[in-house]
Amino acid sequence: MSGEEALSGGRMTVGVVRVGDTVRRPPNPNSEFVRGLLRHLEAVGFDDAPRHIGVDEKGREVFAFLPGTAPEELTQHGDGVLRAAASLIRRYHDATAPMFASSEARNVGFEVACHNDLSPCNAIFKEGLPVALIDFDAASPGTRSYDLGYAAWLWLNIGASNFDPAEQIRRLRLFLEAYGPVPNETEVVAQMILRQTIVEAEGARIGDSPMANWAKACRRWTQEHLLSRVRG
Repeated sequence: MSGEEALSGGRMTVGVVRVGDTVRRPPNPNSEFVRGLLRHLEAVGFDDAPRHIGVDEKGREVFAFLPGTAPEELTQHGDGVLRAAASLIRRYHDATAPMFASSEARNVGFEVACHNDLSPCNAIFKEGLPVALIDFDAASPGTRSYDLGYAAWLWLNIGASNFDPAEQIRRLRLFLEAYGPVPNETEVVAQMILRQTIVEAEGARIGDSPMANWAKACRRWTQEHLLSRVRG
């Protein structure tokens, strides 16, 4: 297909291109769940995620293109950005909660559709604030605290040497207060440590030493400086 433009910024999956006002990406084993999730979001009026349009002649998933910018790297964000990000995540989680309202879903602990990669690099920014979420490839049923633990780690850049523990605790509380009623801080931090452990293990599995070492260092910082200081 002519007019294909490789996308940059954010954390792009190999093979993702823009064609006009659409984004095309190769299917993956989770594509069926993602299609259902995005169609649900459209049905309930959540406008801050891509619309799933269909499949093209090459078998690629087709989504509506969301204008704006996505950061290429983690960085420091001010309080206003953190509040906007937490509010966006809350709206997303609330929009997905009806998918798991059955007793069967509740019995296995499902609350929402976890995005599972709620990084600033998977957010669309306009005028300096995050306004939409992208890249739902890893989405799955789960809990709010599991998704929030990862989101807080990356949006606050937990483990970065330019923040002292007291400031990160303040920022974490601001983030969670902007999200709204949540599991307690201790639970979110515990899930943060779990996600750091998972990323460390994944880095070791695929031979990505920088990723594994970064996640390990973040986990140690979180355990040393946050775990004993947060509120239960």
